[in-house]
Amino acid sequence: MDDILILHNTFGPPDDPLYESRASVMDQVVMVEQSCRKLGIKYTVLGVENLMHLISILKDRKEKIIFNLVEEFLESLEQASFVPVICQAFGKSCTGNSTPANILAQNKCQTKSVLAGCGIACPQGTVVLPGMKFEADSLKQGAYIIKPAFCDGSEGITADSVVQLPAETEKTQTLVEQLHGQFGHPVIVEQFIAARELNISMLERNGKADVLPIAEIDFAAFADGQPRVVDYSAKWKKDSFVYNNTPRKIPADLSDDLYVRIEKLSIAAWDAIGCRDYARVEFRLDEDDEPYILEVNPNPDISADAGFAAALAAAGIPYEQFILTLLDNANHRLKGFSYENKYSKSLPC
Repeated sequence: MDDILILHNTFGPPDDPLYESRASVMDQVVMVEQSCRKLGIKYTVLGVENLMHLISILKDRKEKIIFNLVEEFLESLEQASFVPVICQAFGKSCTGNSTPANILAQNKCQTKSVLAGCGIACPQGTVVLPGMKFEADSLKQGAYIIKPAFCDGSEGITADSVVQLPAETEKTQTLVEQLHGQFGHPVIVEQFIAARELNISMLERNGKADVLPIAEIDFAAFADGQPRVVDYSAKWKKDSFVYNNTPRKIPADLSDDLYVRIEKLSIAAWDAIGCRDYARVEFRLDEDDEPYILEVNPNPDISADAGFAAALAAAGIPYEQFILTLLDNANHRLKGFSYENKYSKSLPC
């Protein structure tokens, strides 16, 4: 059995305001390590600081299969998207999504444009570039959510991120400036679709994207008037009210027709972004159960308590089978290899 190389990004100290989100990559490393040990697959784990560090690592490594858990670099969020193509340049194959898919999906403004061009509904809104002033004139009256364009893990989102326009135009400008200062990214001000939130996990098996059981976030414990949003605290602050009161329901309570519609829209979004291996599509439903896509997330969190692992369990797919599927997909993409389910030979009966 050939060895594999597990790569992950490094992260900052515990006093980093986003430490919980950034350090969570190690929870994913643990899950991949455990699966490899169960399956008898030898592995090495290395942290990667930046692209130059990646190049110095790859030139001395013999492993052909890379399990890619590099989510971002401290000095550049965008550069992490180039890990797959650099591995390919060294004759290696990565698990997870390609460089073009990662670049496209990382920029939520671009993603929405591509989805809209394919006839897939997204919330309407506007983009405010760093240094620009927010203008509410072009937006319809109603609720909006303010968020950085390039971040994942609800970074930059709080309960205060939901505003009413035009009444809270001044507050919106303040929040936009704060996010510009914190992240240096464009900021999206988009319609807040208030009713329901769905998470759709997807897995490529034998060249086909399968939709796993659909999950819904349960906001039943929220008070009237409290924005039903999964903000940074809901994902990472374990002692917060929102963390402990946003459980997921799998499968979601949807009509058969709506369930099928969400599945079809998820596959359409997967195809539009050019996903492979695994991804998550996030939807909001309005009061009429009309679906809107918030984002497509290539290489989502696969730690034990994350939504993707929960969807695998609901589908009856053992976690180690998921890892083997990703390794087999990566092996299939290696030039000159036939599709032989090489790693799956380790799967116990």
